Amino acid sequence: MSLDPAILARQISDECGLTFEGRTAAAGKDRAIELYPAGVPLQHTFAIRTVIGWRHVEVAFIAGSYAADFIAHMGLADEAGRKGCAAVLGKCVDDGATVTLRINGESRSPRDPSQWGDDWSRFELSLRRGQLELGNGDSDNSKISAWTQQAAAAVISLLPLEEDDTSTENLQGGFPEGAKQRVEVNRYERDRRNRAAALAIHGYVCKACDSDLSSVYGAAAAGLIEIHHLTPVSRLGEGYCLDPASDLVPLCPNCHRVAHRRDPPFTPAELRAMVSAK
Repeated sequence: MSLDPAILARQISDECGLTFEGRTAAAGKDRAIELYPAGVPLQHTFAIRTVIGWRHVEVAFIAGSYAADFIAHMGLADEAGRKGCAAVLGKCVDDGATVTLRINGESRSPRDPSQWGDDWSRFELSLRRGQLELGNGDSDNSKISAWTQQAAAAVISLLPLEEDDTSTENLQGGFPEGAKQRVEVNRYERDRRNRAAALAIHGYVCKACDSDLSSVYGAAAAGLIEIHHLTPVSRLGEGYCLDPASDLVPLCPNCHRVAHRRDPPFTPAELRAMVSAK
């Protein structure tokens, strides 16, 4: 069973808080799927291209032909955005992917955003995972979706989000005059950057009870998981830079509610002990 580009686009959109459209693309003898932001001229932004080969998947950021201003804005991502991107890319490396990151034509460490600089004119990112056991239908789709999600989460972390006076946040693409676009999302959607990064790093299994709701309820519950702040937001100091790898964990709705029945919340280890004691 081959993965439908529209289904993949919907999955990535749901997790990243940015609406993507999907299409198939030519890739020689391999199959490729391209995702790109909906309602925005592709040549001024980017696509995420996933190539499915024999026992390998390669996902790459493809800049539009007139995306120089957009990339320059990506280079101005805040510390939290850069840290989130680096955390996701580091997880990809840990999971066996080869990650290639080039900024202005120079190779950069995917784990160390302090090397990335601020003045970007070119941005190249790809991850390749080989030695995959493909040919198993829905299992293949799950693997392809997971690697695409990780690349998308890394890119989303760097998108130029700005806070305005109306308590909304804007994705300002920096497009040339005549093609300028502005996409407004609320504060919850801003948090989706962190959610996307956390899920790309930790996955969809509850860290307290090990439940995967899609295995219980089927496709209707795919992706249904909540993200828990290990330290409540109200207790974080001003200017704290959240790290999705160490500050966030996925919890099923039940465990999440129990966690917050105490102040400070129960830790995942304490919740696990409760579950094990039953």
